[in-house]
Amino acid sequence: MAHILVVDDDPDILELVTLKLRSAGHSVTAAASGELARDALAAHPDIELAVVDLMLPGMTGTDLVRALRAEGSTLRVLMLTARSQERDLVSGFSAGVDDYLTKPFSPRELAVRVQALLGRR
Repeated sequence: MAHILVVDDDPDILELVTLKLRSAGHSVTAAASGELARDALAAHPDIELAVVDLMLPGMTGTDLVRALRAEGSTLRVLMLTARSQERDLVSGFSAGVDDYLTKPFSPRELAVRVQALLGRR
């Protein structure tokens, strides 16, 4: 299976997503901020996909994705956020997000979307 980075500042969401992805057989690295996510990506070059919250302390999820894309990263990114307005979706996709899922979310749908993104290797 894949190595996945989960980035969320809500410890309950971070734990839920981590547990769901691990139960699906994936290896998971967790980070509570965009800065910690960048550190994790540098330390784990085998990460294939990131599940990123939009609203993070300091660097937002959108800022993180823009920075990764500016560096040439092709890491697949699923934005997981409570922000569901059209402008948020447009901003996310414009930054380079591959998929967008709003909270509250179905853990089953999350697993299916992750698998679909991983299938695009």
